[in-house]
Amino acid sequence: MARKGRIDRGLLQKLDAEGKKIWYVRLHHEGKERRFGSFSTKTAACDFYNKAKLDQKTGRFFPERYQHGGYELLATIIDRCTAVSTVKNQSAERNYARWWKSRLQGKRVNTITPATIEAVMRELSARNLAPQTVLHYCKFLRRILNMAVRDGWLERNPFTRVTLPTVKTRRTRFLSSEEEARLLHQLGPTYGPWARLAILTGMRQAEQFSTRWADLDIDHGVLTLPATKAGQVQYVRLNEEAKGILRRMQAVAEAEGIAEPRKSSPWVFPSEVRTTPIDPRNFYVRNYIPAVNAAGLSGVNWHCLRHTYASRLAMNGATESTIAALLRHSGTGLVSRYAHLSPSHLQAAVEGVATFGKPTVTETGMVERKAEKNSMEVLENIGAGDGI
Repeated sequence: MARKGRIDRGLLQKLDAEGKKIWYVRLHHEGKERRFGSFSTKTAACDFYNKAKLDQKTGRFFPERYQHGGYELLATIIDRCTAVSTVKNQSAERNYARWWKSRLQGKRVNTITPATIEAVMRELSARNLAPQTVLHYCKFLRRILNMAVRDGWLERNPFTRVTLPTVKTRRTRFLSSEEEARLLHQLGPTYGPWARLAILTGMRQAEQFSTRWADLDIDHGVLTLPATKAGQVQYVRLNEEAKGILRRMQAVAEAEGIAEPRKSSPWVFPSEVRTTPIDPRNFYVRNYIPAVNAAGLSGVNWHCLRHTYASRLAMNGATESTIAALLRHSGTGLVSRYAHLSPSHLQAAVEGVATFGKPTVTETGMVERKAEKNSMEVLENIGAGDGI
């Protein structure tokens, strides 16, 4: 603070090119003198000095933080936070980090305003992304900025003044056989099998288009996914039709590699340069969405193909636990949406309640009574929850 009749400690006054007074702050840190500024007012310089001295006392003073107006690049903070991130889905974490660093390249963390965030949200929505997806992007950046506030790199998180998109529960969209036929026809002989493969396997878009030939064991019907949404290695079961599609694609790839070695690629879905996988976003915008529109379909994004896979499992009588296992979910909570599609085993279950404990007549004419399980067996089967 200012001291009457004396020069303020740590403050230096100079004149700029226009002859106006500007202020600098001088601090000693680790035996070296460092200067910070300039500040247009003495008050601002004093505030900076006092805060920096407090940070020194609490061990939170980092000189590099105060360069360029006192704030670091957003990309630097994202890298620092993701390096120690413990979220389960590390693959998605890396994707969100890469996208935000590219979208807000060169911006310092203090320049991220509510208006900046809202503009990005409008941009994401304009790409026909689902509100849930837009929400995931925003939640990632909000968490990063919360960590920046916690660690003293930012004064306030701009997300406190932003209204995030509302996600409403919608009917699960899946394709009928007729809708599928129209879509595959519009995609054509090259891309139609790609969508059919998604319906036959339930793979997510990023999983499918990042597949390598080395990950495939077509003979045994197993595809290994090294990087998944769950952040761990998972396996996809291939039925005979899926194997046939992949074998035909493999034959084409091998023929191209023999005819022109430079066209050989380790990727099942290679880009034009062959050394990288195809960009699923470009394929989605340039090929998939136009085919969906040409087929006269609405609300059919790529993830609907995964829903179609799950719905057909349900309609074929698969249990929720089986569907969850084939979708590679850790539990059955997310597959309950398909329960109404498989009424046969549910109806059999409720009919069993009515006949429980009642005598039945066997083919030999003997009367038998269904054995009742003891309470311990029941608890072991259904779990001792909800007051049981």
